[in-house]
Amino acid sequence: MTPAATFRFFGGKGGVGKTTAAAAIALAAAESGRRVVLVSTDPAHSLGDALERRLSARLTRIVTRRGALAAVELDADRALERWLAARRRPLRTIAARGTYLDEDDVDRLLALSLPGVDELIGLIELHRLATATPRDQVVVDTAPTGHTLRLLAMPDTLARIAGVLADMLAKHQFLGESLAGSHRRDAADALVAEIEGEARALHALLRDPARCRFTWVLLPEPLVLEETRDGVRALEDAGITVDEIVVNRVTPARGRCELCAARAVVEHDVIGQLSALFPGRRLVLLPALDREPRGTAPLRRVGAALARSGRAGGAPRRDRRDARATSLGPAPEWLDVLAPPGVRVLAFAGKGGVGKTTAAAAVALALAERRPQARLLALSTDPAHSLGDALGVSLADDERPLPGAPGVFARELDAAAAFAVRRERYRASVDEVFDALLRGSRFDVAYDRDVVRELIDLAPPGLDELFGILSLVDALLGRERTAYDIVVLDTAPTGHALRLLAMPDAALEWVHALLAILLKYRAVVGLGELASDLLQVARDLRELAALLRDPARTRVVAVTRPAALPRLETARLVRGLRRLGIAVGAVLVNAVTPPGCDRCRRAAATERREITALAAAVRSAGGRRYAMISAPMEAPPPRGVASLARWLRRWRWDERPQGE
Repeated sequence: MTPAATFRFFGGKGGVGKTTAAAAIALAAAESGRRVVLVSTDPAHSLGDALERRLSARLTRIVTRRGALAAVELDADRALERWLAARRRPLRTIAARGTYLDEDDVDRLLALSLPGVDELIGLIELHRLATATPRDQVVVDTAPTGHTLRLLAMPDTLARIAGVLADMLAKHQFLGESLAGSHRRDAADALVAEIEGEARALHALLRDPARCRFTWVLLPEPLVLEETRDGVRALEDAGITVDEIVVNRVTPARGRCELCAARAVVEHDVIGQLSALFPGRRLVLLPALDREPRGTAPLRRVGAALARSGRAGGAPRRDRRDARATSLGPAPEWLDVLAPPGVRVLAFAGKGGVGKTTAAAAVALALAERRPQARLLALSTDPAHSLGDALGVSLADDERPLPGAPGVFARELDAAAAFAVRRERYRASVDEVFDALLRGSRFDVAYDRDVVRELIDLAPPGLDELFGILSLVDALLGRERTAYDIVVLDTAPTGHALRLLAMPDAALEWVHALLAILLKYRAVVGLGELASDLLQVARDLRELAALLRDPARTRVVAVTRPAALPRLETARLVRGLRRLGIAVGAVLVNAVTPPGCDRCRRAAATERREITALAAAVRSAGGRRYAMISAPMEAPPPRGVASLARWLRRWRWDERPQGE
């Protein structure tokens, strides 16, 4: 890697403005005379939207006053194919030496789609882009929190992959040294050394504060602050320096109406906690803007504001009006349209930060009130969970009854833990097979046992999500407990939500390939419990795929905000769901500004235009008109059972599909 190149990562919860901040800093760095490359690693790319330029996996030059700026949105599948194509032969050699697989088996596995490919290849591709031509700085717009943490853990994953490949070669090396007195290194050994070296280099880069820094972007909201605290702690526990905290969209001090005043109180409380929570970091406050900054001229102004450090104005007037006296009234009848009888899965998806977790929690509570005889599970599959924060309770990877909401249970899925259970079952099955082989055997299978036990460590980083989503099957079918009538699903942001919903088909290909290989070599390794496990997984995946594609049983609510970047991403979400054959039940436009002060009226006028454009965009993307729901902006944001219920009763449902 070019010694002079430095890296600046921008991370945080989705929808907080990290893409805009990354683009603004990259533009400012280039116009100071540096050679800069701006990279998006988020599978739901918004970088081109922020720059108002069509971007691709190829570097695109952005016109600047001076310096040089190029931007790219990573195509993980294409990058992985390029990486594999250059290394396919030594990979075949390693598999032939270390397993029973032949070239056809290896090619079959390498041709399969890899869940989690964006995390697997992301850092390697950043390394390639930084070294392809001389660079002074690489600015990285990352995916939302949970998946960014997995991306930054990739050096450890690469090291494990190198370890497994080295073990595959160990038997060949041992035989060569035993029979020929030496082992001649070749391309297979060179590949293992290359991966080991890349893992070490990336690990060192991420932990070198002179070469790599991290800016965390947040909104001054309580739920976002919770995720910020967890994310920054995770990065620094891993030895990665977070030296800057950017607070975006701070309500201006002037011209406050009742809503602005209430928002300012909440924001002041959040901002007041930052110095104690994150001592020693540079703190930058960016004011809320009347217009969303898109294109180079507005981004220059954001860059100038980011270059200045400062705090908001004086403490706002504390007008904490208690709305708890408001009567809740009955659950709205439009819930039966959103989730008609027979719907088993109601999933909430959208760009990070648009409020899908809060919306999912509110609808789950309302559905339970509407259908008191139903058992309902609110399930979060986002690795950066906020469901417990929205509900105001502590949640974990078990189904817990929700106080004050009879019949409602909630769970924050730990997909990694679910995968760990499967991994141990796999290793136990391997030991069972090899113990049987050793009885009466006249050959040593110690190397083979180690290699086959470790093969599961080659599983791509998204595979844990597969075993996590199989929990959805368990919840609906009740194999291990009483089945739930409805599961309200809070998903990860757009790119990873689409990956999760596509997982049953991709995973079924893997299961079929593994079963075919097991059957091919059953005379050598037997079948054992592994085959029966795979058969059960295949049945579950087929059932889940059929469930997700059945509009009578599964609906998705596309959650967005009335702004340009969320609108553009929502259209891509609807288009992706259409490709998957999954029904969209409605579009929820969240945080709609009510009329108030001059600033609120200007915002409301802009939002009305965005909502009109949104209706047209999703109609074009989905091939039909969709019913729209609008939810008002709340200050403070709703949190807890009673507050969520009050907020939902202020939603406005347009029963007519937009455009009719």
